[in-house]
Amino acid sequence: MRGNPCDWKMFDMRRLAWSGVLLGLFGMGCGDSSASGNGGAGGVGGGTGGEGVELCDGHATSGETSFTRRSSEWGLDGVVGGRVMSGDLNADGYPDLVVHGFAPNVREVKGSEVRRVFVLMNEASGSGRTFVDRTYDSGFAVPTDGSTTELKASHFAVLGDVDNDGDLDVFSGTYSDVPAPEETPADLDRSEIYLNNGDGTFTLKANSGVAFDKPRRTSSATFTDVDRDGILDLFVGVHYSATGSLQVPALFLGNGDGTFVDATTSWGVKSEKRATFGVTSCDLDDNGYPELLMSAYARGPNVLYTLTESGFVDQGEASGYAFDENQDFSDNQFFRCWCTANEADPKCADVPPPSTNCPSPPGANWGGAGDEKPARLGGNTFSTVCSDIDGDGKLDLYDAAITHWWAGGSSDVSTLLVNQSTGPNNFAFVRPNRTEIGLDVPRVGGSWNEGGIVAAVADLNGDARNDIFLGTSDYPDQFGWIFSQSSEGTFSENGESLGLHHPCAVGTTMADFDRDGDIDVVVASGTARDCAEIWETNEVHLYENQTPTSGSWLAIQLDGGEAADVNRAAVGARVSVEAGGVTQLQEFNSGYGHFGLQNDSLLHFRLGDCAAAASIEVVWPDASRSRSRFEKVQGGRMVRITKGADAVVDLTAPNP
Repeated sequence: MRGNPCDWKMFDMRRLAWSGVLLGLFGMGCGDSSASGNGGAGGVGGGTGGEGVELCDGHATSGETSFTRRSSEWGLDGVVGGRVMSGDLNADGYPDLVVHGFAPNVREVKGSEVRRVFVLMNEASGSGRTFVDRTYDSGFAVPTDGSTTELKASHFAVLGDVDNDGDLDVFSGTYSDVPAPEETPADLDRSEIYLNNGDGTFTLKANSGVAFDKPRRTSSATFTDVDRDGILDLFVGVHYSATGSLQVPALFLGNGDGTFVDATTSWGVKSEKRATFGVTSCDLDDNGYPELLMSAYARGPNVLYTLTESGFVDQGEASGYAFDENQDFSDNQFFRCWCTANEADPKCADVPPPSTNCPSPPGANWGGAGDEKPARLGGNTFSTVCSDIDGDGKLDLYDAAITHWWAGGSSDVSTLLVNQSTGPNNFAFVRPNRTEIGLDVPRVGGSWNEGGIVAAVADLNGDARNDIFLGTSDYPDQFGWIFSQSSEGTFSENGESLGLHHPCAVGTTMADFDRDGDIDVVVASGTARDCAEIWETNEVHLYENQTPTSGSWLAIQLDGGEAADVNRAAVGARVSVEAGGVTQLQEFNSGYGHFGLQNDSLLHFRLGDCAAAASIEVVWPDASRSRSRFEKVQGGRMVRITKGADAVVDLTAPNP
């Protein structure tokens, strides 16, 4: 599709007709090309009850969970960077790592001591696994000017199969700051697409269409198929400009060959300007088409774009995602400072004196009427995670946000947003009392800070309930916090007791790096502000999960196959797994959040003490929402599900 989605003359007929998109949006014309089988090699033996139903407990665990730091064993000594992501780059069944540093407008000189980009392949080493630095051999971050001695300025990466050839390609995001008086090659670097050659090496896609003409502070990106035509598109977030002005995001429609067309304005995305620090895509109303989320800094409203007949429309405020209900700024210390010089103003009646030293003049840090609007009473949101956290079959949200004691209760905090949407384009999110459900972020002293920057959701302790990892940084007493979910749906923070209490956790990625059936965690260390007293560099560490697994897990790789109507990586597919009376839903998505968070290329499910999943259902991300269903699929292994196939394929990783 090209141009305005309602301009029928702009169609490219090899893409999905817009009429088909609308039919899908409003629930019409949704055929069901289901596949059904017994899982092929996944047929179950063992004890069953009744009509072949296995008697087991889908929430059962077989031992205590703990994490052990094994960074050296995994070859991470000397690896530094604040942004980490994972995915299987060379298609060998094991997730690899990509690590980036922070510095804008600077290139890495090959062979120098200062490293800014790492491509780390997960390779066999004796009886285990280790990460091997293949950065320079990989071809990733090769500059457009053809330099063979430098890597381009690159600050994060997200993965997606943009040419539908069965391997993961890379969007390399570049955060461009104020150029030097005489522009350097690094000042001219832009975001680019690198196509995978099938073996974890990459080729720069010239003129891919994702490079902004002028330097922009690109902060985040997510691949998704917005029109469900079987080709991945790209949504890109942008922070403030170098001069401090607000910026619009960008929506690029994929052509299927690694090139893209800018559809930002024609599809309605240009209407909202934010200081965006993270973007996320997922199908929140379960109508088959993804929403596009913008996590806004500077206490601006978060944005929730949903697709309508006239393009994307922001439903952030109407849905409850934009900001919370607390708009009372009377406890903001800088508002109170302002009141010391404006005592006669009716808003200052009965306002207590400030508890901080006021600037000069007293109102310097308060914008008056501008700071009293809801548009300035949201949060400093860095990342939004989309996942079915409460297990009710709807995708919820979790925001990671920075807030400070002096900002008062109107400043939004890191918290859960429970999805109570009731149908297509009818979004509703509620924020449970954080204290009551156990999601309070620990605060130390009266001058506390919450440095929420990154977050991830996964079942870390193997009980088939999702837990939340929140990475906080930059201020005193900031750690990686693990909120484990209980059977009552409440949470308790136990990162320290689990062995994953990482100070100043500024970046994270989660994957089963050793393919033993549980989720391991990689954390990058922050060095900004007070965190510089803890870490000299942005050390990257791996925490191995020691949860007993036996046969009670299943890892699923999705493949759109040769079907032209589904993107090959199946981004946007929904997978429901039922075992022991417990149904778990996961949607497979691309990058999200602050500077390209991305996790394993497989979806992981724990099965309790069940030997098998009673059923697996996949809803494919095509316009008709076609389905595949398999029954009695043996656990304790990795499997591939391909659209149109009548059996799962065993992918269990061999011993190293």
